[in-house]
Amino acid sequence: MSSGPWALPDELRQLAEAGDESLVQEVLTIFRSDTADRIAKLKAAVQADDRSTVRNQAHALKGSAGQIGANELATVCKQVEADALTAPKTALQQLVGQLESAFAEVVRAMPA
Repeated sequence: MSSGPWALPDELRQLAEAGDESLVQEVLTIFRSDTADRIAKLKAAVQADDRSTVRNQAHALKGSAGQIGANELATVCKQVEADALTAPKTALQQLVGQLESAFAEVVRAMPA
């Protein structure tokens, strides 16, 4: 696995090599769309100081990022999840900014 922002997990790589490349592309497309939606919900929850939603969205993002091979993004999500209930709002806003940057790096690293 690569140490960059994204690396295709072995399971998805094997699917692509077995002729299911369109399925792999669909998984990546859904990940990009779903993650963008979840980040928007996460930002709104931080703004509204809805700590439970912040934690839940970060947890969901962490899982999907890990499954898709976006390990750096998963690490930031893990930090947001861990800090959701106790960190000052400004700290959460900074973490969400890091999360957005990490997601942008993943999107740039993925095939279109």
